[in-house]
Amino acid sequence: MIPRVAVASHPFGEGDDAPLRLLREAGAELVVNPVRRKLRPDELVELLAGAVAVVAGTEAYDAAVLDRAPGLRLVARTGVGLDNVDLDACRARGVAVTWTPEAPSDSAAELAVGLLLALARHVPAADRLVREGRWERKVGVLLRGRTVGVVGLGRIGARVARLLRPFGCRLLGTDVDPAVAARAADLGVTLVGLDELLAASDAVTLHVPLTAATRGLIGARALGLMRPGALLVNTARGEVVDEAALLAALEAGRLEGAALDVFAEEPYAGPLAGRDDVVLACHMGSCTREGRLAMELGAARAVVGWLRGEPAGERVV
Repeated sequence: MIPRVAVASHPFGEGDDAPLRLLREAGAELVVNPVRRKLRPDELVELLAGAVAVVAGTEAYDAAVLDRAPGLRLVARTGVGLDNVDLDACRARGVAVTWTPEAPSDSAAELAVGLLLALARHVPAADRLVREGRWERKVGVLLRGRTVGVVGLGRIGARVARLLRPFGCRLLGTDVDPAVAARAADLGVTLVGLDELLAASDAVTLHVPLTAATRGLIGARALGLMRPGALLVNTARGEVVDEAALLAALEAGRLEGAALDVFAEEPYAGPLAGRDDVVLACHMGSCTREGRLAMELGAARAVVGWLRGEPAGERVV
């Protein structure tokens, strides 16, 4: 019987169809996301009908979805975040889970630095003014000599620190894993506690996974610790930041601005979109041609290997 493989991730195979060809050449029957956006649970269940494996994006794979897809045996995640996959539920149902942790890291790190620069120099606001026919130059700040706090020194956070060093920043970092000490020393990052980092940084950039411990990590208390006029960048997960508390801090003039690529609810349509001191992107940290292709090929190879009975690379469950 020809194995059916669902491709829920979007975009997938659009910049380069090599991942799709790889799956087809392995003998899989492909069922591809037809709506070109993140699937809702009911849409995902429909796509998974009869599938033994899925190339997953950020849609939710919880117990309810898994129970309605009893034939599913592999979730191959394109990307690094696993907060949308209930690993315990997968484990209990014999569903393997793989990911591609290295593939998007450079892309996400470069976007974080790009957002920080855009925020520091008011680039989006200036762009809007020019398009409106108004020539009003914005005065920003240099990164040189400023203190930048990196929250999370994993794959992406470490790359962000490495990219920022040539700007002449003082770099602070914090991480729950004591094993990052050697990495921090190599990067010229001084490790401190989160409260100290928030209080001492002119800009804070977030690079932590979404867990019970990090949900709402940057809330009213944390924002209150930040320096007046500080900048905040979030390319991690939306729920790491309390958006209502962030809005209040901006309205009160405590922060100079924020740049957000991720949100608690996506697509985002909340009040932060109406502020000139907020730079918004659409969860596109991995969206470079190189990054997407590496992620998609990694997920496709995991599916092909699994179909052949081989050990799945980068397996989590």
